[in-house]
Amino acid sequence: METEINPKYQSAAAIVEQVLKQVLSVAVPGMSVAALCSYADALVVAHTKSVHRKETAIERGASFPATVSVNAVIQNCSPAASEDSLLCEGDVVKVEVGVHIDGYAASAAHTAVATNHPGAEVADRRADAISAAYYGCEVAARMVRPGQSPRSVVKALGLVAAGFGCTVAEDTFTCQVDRFVLSGANTFANRTNPDAPAPELTFETGEMYTIDCTMSTGSGVARASTLDAAVYQRDVSRQYALKLRTSRALLSEVSRRCSVFPFLLRDVVGASAALRAGVQECVRTQLLVPFAVTVDKSAGAVVAQFKATVMCHYEGPIRITRALPLPAAVRSATVVPASSEIGQILALDCRQAALPELPRLKAPVQAPLNQNQNHQPSAASAMDTC
Repeated sequence: METEINPKYQSAAAIVEQVLKQVLSVAVPGMSVAALCSYADALVVAHTKSVHRKETAIERGASFPATVSVNAVIQNCSPAASEDSLLCEGDVVKVEVGVHIDGYAASAAHTAVATNHPGAEVADRRADAISAAYYGCEVAARMVRPGQSPRSVVKALGLVAAGFGCTVAEDTFTCQVDRFVLSGANTFANRTNPDAPAPELTFETGEMYTIDCTMSTGSGVARASTLDAAVYQRDVSRQYALKLRTSRALLSEVSRRCSVFPFLLRDVVGASAALRAGVQECVRTQLLVPFAVTVDKSAGAVVAQFKATVMCHYEGPIRITRALPLPAAVRSATVVPASSEIGQILALDCRQAALPELPRLKAPVQAPLNQNQNHQPSAASAMDTC
């Protein structure tokens, strides 16, 4: 059965697991959000270079830049130094990592609570959001099996959210993935929308999906953050004769340096004012698509996220990325009854694909330093206040 999964998916998933564990281990109060993202990105580069080394010509790296979204932030946060912030005690921290080897991509996300007191119980609304996202992801993963439909998944996610007094966040999706494709034809929104219902189709053997289960204690309605978009993607299906020389230079640099996968704009433009000047026209003509940093518009909302990559197999779903456990200190007052519809889905089998052991890195990636311990001031940002 394992031979039916391309081993490059498994290598990518093993790297995702390792990077998540290392980043989460240092996601504590006083840590810089930007430094965590850079640390994750550096780990991805190092580990992807260490696998399939005989295939020197293949592409490898991040299928999506690492993001660290805190509290009410829903997704896509990889701040520049000028917009950086420090984690505070009790912050809900969502870490998402995506990796590809030769275009075969795996991604996962995990939520933790930043704390200097690991044994301190989290039993407030943060626990509800984290538990809802965790169990929602587990439910959805078990439903990626032949004959099940996206509409059934969306309904189940809604039931999980309601059970914990939460909502499914807007603009979060279950995406069909394929080689060099992160959002295929059968992608659907996880939040119920009567005006745009999930497609009428069923999962088929051999299909691969990423399930992004993001739950909020607020309305789940997304609005754009004050933070600038950092992640962009080249829309290779569009052609346009750009008028500005700076725009042409930027697009040429993106085509030269970046794959079809999303990338960090700052890695391309660097300190070049000329290249940055070309961003507006490239975005306006939709040659470059920004991934907006979004937040829940409800005051005081807490957002949690768990994400998994799952294969639809004729014997049942096979999880490609390994599930990290629900944080031990998180204890919601809500319990999922075994006899409930959701409890019965959770009882279904969801097998884990075997993941390879990663080679030891010749040059370990240095973990970021805690800014509180260094007594260094944080950058000016509305997110800095602890």
